[in-house]
Amino acid sequence: MKYIQKAILFTVLAGAIAVFGGCGSTENQQPAAPAKTVTITDITGRQVEMPAVKKMAVVPLPWASVVYALDGNADRLGAIHPGAMSAYKGHFLEKMDSHFGQLDAKMIGQDFSIHAESLANAGIDSAVLWYYQEKDADKLKQIGIPTVMINNDSVDNLKKSFLIVGQMLGKEDRAKQLNAYYDHAYSEITAHKAEVEKADKPTILFLKNSKLRLQGNNNFIHEAIQIGGGANPFEQEANTDSNKDISMEEVYRINPDIILLSNFDTFIPDDLYENRIPGQDWSTVKAVQNHHVYKVPMGIYRWDAPGVETPLMMKWLATLLQPEIFKDIDVRRDTKAFYKDFMHYDLSDEDLAMIFADKENQNSLW
Repeated sequence: MKYIQKAILFTVLAGAIAVFGGCGSTENQQPAAPAKTVTITDITGRQVEMPAVKKMAVVPLPWASVVYALDGNADRLGAIHPGAMSAYKGHFLEKMDSHFGQLDAKMIGQDFSIHAESLANAGIDSAVLWYYQEKDADKLKQIGIPTVMINNDSVDNLKKSFLIVGQMLGKEDRAKQLNAYYDHAYSEITAHKAEVEKADKPTILFLKNSKLRLQGNNNFIHEAIQIGGGANPFEQEANTDSNKDISMEEVYRINPDIILLSNFDTFIPDDLYENRIPGQDWSTVKAVQNHHVYKVPMGIYRWDAPGVETPLMMKWLATLLQPEIFKDIDVRRDTKAFYKDFMHYDLSDEDLAMIFADKENQNSLW
């Protein structure tokens, strides 16, 4: 009988423990806290609820480099435009950061189109789009990927877009520092406005590629040439057509004092000095005869596209166009400081030579 009573008692106690233990565990199971989000107003005025970004897609050029500068690394980049990858391979950033080369450059098309399902399957949780990509924004929203839209068609929109991406990354203070650096560089150059206005201004031809497409006529380059003390012979076309092609006859007509070569093409000054480009004769052009053809610098991205290194491009251009007026600016020193502050990277002399295309410009006169 005692054994039966003990068995009954044991069973009752075990049941009680199970019941109350279960109740206790249920009470302790708190519902998961909702993920923290931040409300961002993008460049189009859309209000977007953005959770903490872990892996993002960046469609516009050169905005992968903006994310890189704000974050200090490529850790949160997941998918980038193929043009951003072409700016990486064989250039300075490849030496600086091997991780960047592992990013996907196939889920975003050369025409800025997106493969939404592929992005979702790859774990992309957010995206940056151009201001005109409303349909793509809606498509991504439907599959749970919030987006912000940006624009860099003007200095004002460029700086606003820095802040938008800064908010997205939780690095708004960093974006403000970047804008402050931009303002300081602009003021540093325009402080010489009176001297620039009196100076003789060299005529500048800025080529995007060897097919004689103009570069920068509708973005900050036009203004940078002006405040830096140069003359843009295609000023009337500024802010109207970014894809204008010219002929050699037009080159002969304007006979530029200085020719700048973009990093959107592989051509270099020697291609003009030695007449290597089929169907073009540069031998009578003043800039070529005087060896005043220059390959533009390229850091974490092409300096001739509006982005984080725009202030450095403005300084480099001013010191090239009016070296006496801007002799107080040491652009290489400033570039070292910029990389230290924003990318936590100490540039060597070898790094600077690569960024400033010293090898490509070795036969040009300064």
